[in-house]
Amino acid sequence: MHDQDTIAAISTPPGTGAIAIVRLSGPKSISILAKIFSSSPETFKPLQWESRSHEAIHGYIWNPDNAELVDEVVAIPYKGPVTYTGEDIVEINCHGSPLLAREILDLAMRSGARLSQPGEFTKRAFLAGRMDLTQAEAVLDLIQARTTRQSRMAVNVLKGGLGHSIKEIRGRLMELLSRLIAGIDFPEEVGELPLDDIGPIVRQATTDLERLRKTARSGRFLRDGLRLSIVGRPNAGKSSLLNQFLAFERAIVTEIPGTTRDSIEEPFDINGIPVILIDTAGVRITDDTVEKIGIERTGRAVDESDLVLMVCDVTQGWGKEEQEVLKLLNGQPFLFILNKIDQADGESNSSEMKLEVERNESCIDQARISAKTGEGVEELKNKIERFAIKDNTFNEAGGSLNQRQDELCLRALQSLDDLKVSIDNRMPEDCLATDLKTAIHCLSEACGDEVTEELITEVFSRFCIGK
Repeated sequence: MHDQDTIAAISTPPGTGAIAIVRLSGPKSISILAKIFSSSPETFKPLQWESRSHEAIHGYIWNPDNAELVDEVVAIPYKGPVTYTGEDIVEINCHGSPLLAREILDLAMRSGARLSQPGEFTKRAFLAGRMDLTQAEAVLDLIQARTTRQSRMAVNVLKGGLGHSIKEIRGRLMELLSRLIAGIDFPEEVGELPLDDIGPIVRQATTDLERLRKTARSGRFLRDGLRLSIVGRPNAGKSSLLNQFLAFERAIVTEIPGTTRDSIEEPFDINGIPVILIDTAGVRITDDTVEKIGIERTGRAVDESDLVLMVCDVTQGWGKEEQEVLKLLNGQPFLFILNKIDQADGESNSSEMKLEVERNESCIDQARISAKTGEGVEELKNKIERFAIKDNTFNEAGGSLNQRQDELCLRALQSLDDLKVSIDNRMPEDCLATDLKTAIHCLSEACGDEVTEELITEVFSRFCIGK
């Protein structure tokens, strides 16, 4: 899987900046630098020096073909194996012109490097044993993080806690498998493994895997974002709530019912959780063709949401419109929001509305707010946060499973369930070993100890070039 080419790429984002970084990794990295680097700005003299690892060197990049000065730079050589990729690495810090960075990259490739594939630096780190696959995937999560909470979760996984949790479960199962196989291969010397010894280990592994899988839900919301739609009758205060969340007037707010005719989507950050806020058209029985289309789109937004905010106007009470909204929710989890609490004349309707909605099992909580003044909105944010992050399981587990890892842990659990059935039915030990091997293989694939070239290609293809 691992070739001996020296790779090169621009590791800083596209565009103009103070500096740009051209990175090389591979056995020729330092010798390629020597071909294009000189300490003199006057004449091109290829560098003849015994480089010291992790030491920054000030100098100049020259084009060796025409002895033309390209840029003033700081170069840093890193000697393997104690580097990110486990190989020799060179980082050339040049001025932040995209043109200069590209020219230096071209010089490096003409001097013996090739252009890196997406994620190839991290792929080499994984293949060199510098990190497991959970850590490699955390690098991508860290690069793509849009909130502090996202980055903290990625850093926890990058430290190796999640991989350690998976490997710990796998290690106990591997020890059990070795004892089981020893009994099969050497029955006279070792003897059969008592079934009473197998059960507790399998039950503990099942418990640990189920706890790990609980992290996947929160991880999905932190990685991909929480889709949050705001629904209610016309003039319930949906657009005002959207504007209150965003802290600017994104949606037009008027006293005219039906002002919002289409769904409006805006990215937002609620206590470190990335959210896509969707303001929808008011729901009511209407003959207006355009308004009907808007209500249909509201239904689609609800179906695609992870959580719905059902906004009710306390000054209006419970009516046919609210019944229509509940039909539209169709079992989706929702927060029931009593809006316009700043208007005292609506208080008498609150109890009746609460009783109506409390009968619905999909209601996860209630909140009292004024979308106009902002009263109660912070507590509403906390309730949304508690929905997305139900507990601190992912902190205890050292991170959160992503979709790939979660699917593999689920398959491992299914194999352990098959193993329990085999034990209960007193199946032969080789049948038990087969179920155990399947569970171990799934966990090995989750942390990257047993992977195919296709899987590695798929994982690292999502990375940017230069990382």
